Amino acid sequence: MMPVFAQEKELNFDMSKILCIIDGMTDASFRAFDYPNLFSMRLLRYVDTTQGKTPESLGCILRLLGVKNVPPHLRGYAEALGHGIPVEKNDLILRGSWFSLDDVGRCTVPVNAPELLSEEEGRYYHLGQYKSLLVFPGMAKYIADLLTYPPYACNGRDARILCPKGCASVSRVFQAQLTRERCLILWGQSVPAEIAAFSHEAAVICGTDIVKGIARLLHMSLIPLSGATGETDTNLQEKTAAALDAAKSYPFVLLHINGADEAAHRKDFDEKSSFLRKVDAVVLGPLLQSGHDIYAVSDHGTDPLSGQHIGEPQPLFTSF
Repeated sequence: MMPVFAQEKELNFDMSKILCIIDGMTDASFRAFDYPNLFSMRLLRYVDTTQGKTPESLGCILRLLGVKNVPPHLRGYAEALGHGIPVEKNDLILRGSWFSLDDVGRCTVPVNAPELLSEEEGRYYHLGQYKSLLVFPGMAKYIADLLTYPPYACNGRDARILCPKGCASVSRVFQAQLTRERCLILWGQSVPAEIAAFSHEAAVICGTDIVKGIARLLHMSLIPLSGATGETDTNLQEKTAAALDAAKSYPFVLLHINGADEAAHRKDFDEKSSFLRKVDAVVLGPLLQSGHDIYAVSDHGTDPLSGQHIGEPQPLFTSF
């Protein structure tokens, strides 16, 4: 397995490489010259991170890391790995997003997920904010027939028509949680899968559970951090220092920065721009002064006007 950016040049892993993935960095208004350190880097080329698939972080990051064939139905399993949730090879895993409903039962905005759920048909895990994960033991066989509705396609839709189809247990869980005030959107059906380990010793610095899951999928070393939140309040100084420290011992370091993506999902243009300027100064500045080979890229774009991911090829910048 060789990272996608190695296609342009034979990588010499005698020197440390730091790949900084700035999640959701680009959009229609993105200009590299707005960020001095990024603009000082060389635009190597544009990378097709989606390869015709949905622009989402799991697949895009795996392709950047050289995984040529991303297994289908992987997201929930990667989330479970990221959270340390136990699953067996025949389990069915679904992501759960909680939404409030308006007076006529249409989905409106996400609401905080309950800590616990009295549900005998699946194991429920609260992941923070509106997110949850459900594991249905021994039901992996339903994966091909299961029809679900992702939360980004649910806004304004009648919740009653969003009941999953193809697995009676999953449908019953949805119906049991449907009230006048809220619903549990079950989606992103997944089963356990295996991926070949990354080709070199590698360390991962991140604050998002999906990237932690990627690290565990690829047998990369996950560096624990106290201030990495996966949001715009993440401790960028701590993450940068951890990346530079890891580069002393590992030939490859993946540094994932997620806040711009979250700000864009909130449709907050100013928050996204402000965060990117901070990343440019606090992260890219010290990385470029370190003497290591630095790469900067986004997994996908995220539009702060629509709040949606963008699947266009992403600019790949290098320090050399």
